[in-house]
Amino acid sequence: MNMKIMFCIIMSCCPLLLIAQTNCSVFNDEPHKTACELYNKAIQYSQGSRQSQLIFLESIKACPSYAPSLNEMSVPYLKRGDFYTWKLLMDRAVKADPQYLGIRGWCMFKFIRDYESAYADLKQIYTINAGQPGYAVDGLYDLRIVMALTQRQMGNYKLAMQYFNECITDHEKHNVVGLYDYLHRGVTYYNNKNYKAALQDLIKETQKYTKLADVYYYIGQTYIGLNLRQKAIQNFLKARELFTKTGYHMNDPYCELPDQVYPADIDLALKKYKK
Repeated sequence: MNMKIMFCIIMSCCPLLLIAQTNCSVFNDEPHKTACELYNKAIQYSQGSRQSQLIFLESIKACPSYAPSLNEMSVPYLKRGDFYTWKLLMDRAVKADPQYLGIRGWCMFKFIRDYESAYADLKQIYTINAGQPGYAVDGLYDLRIVMALTQRQMGNYKLAMQYFNECITDHEKHNVVGLYDYLHRGVTYYNNKNYKAALQDLIKETQKYTKLADVYYYIGQTYIGLNLRQKAIQNFLKARELFTKTGYHMNDPYCELPDQVYPADIDLALKKYKK
């Protein structure tokens, strides 16, 4: 496994933890400078700790529109399931700085499953940044992939494929395709019964991430769609081996990930088709 993949796995398990200090000398007015200095002090403490939250509160009192403190103070509420308080703070952060639309949209997608609101935010930052909306907070996704996933979840497969294709084509030119991008597009093809296109993407995924159990499960299902049962069973067995012994599987400490597979899915497929 290369270092890029390892970094992405670490980030997916510990999102929102790597926070850089801000250069407060860029601010000329005292409220922003004070808020910035307090922000830098707060992030030295553990995320969600009483010390950090109280200092973020001081920062926001010093400058009510200081977006970094509003954003960081909101994160523990999000992780603990207090979505109401999280959104109150994030709405203020977005109002202060529209660049936080990307974070709010990603979180609406991942944690709350409000696909319509997530897409609205991501489409807005997509427009503001001329088609380059940035990356998800955990570093795993170009936000165009998230836009594609929101549209897929809403049943808009044509628009979903438009975003998948735009993003993946763009990244293929620079050899920076995301860790799960081929998997998600492949599953989308599979859902539309375009099995040949699905298989092409899923095989590309195995070349990018050789020991990911989830992708072999979907390769198996795609072979079922192509009436190639023996090949399907071989891939289901490989998925189970990778999941339980020698490989890796999609996982997140907070939420179920898009297209995530569980051992029960693999066992059910084997039970159904191995007869």
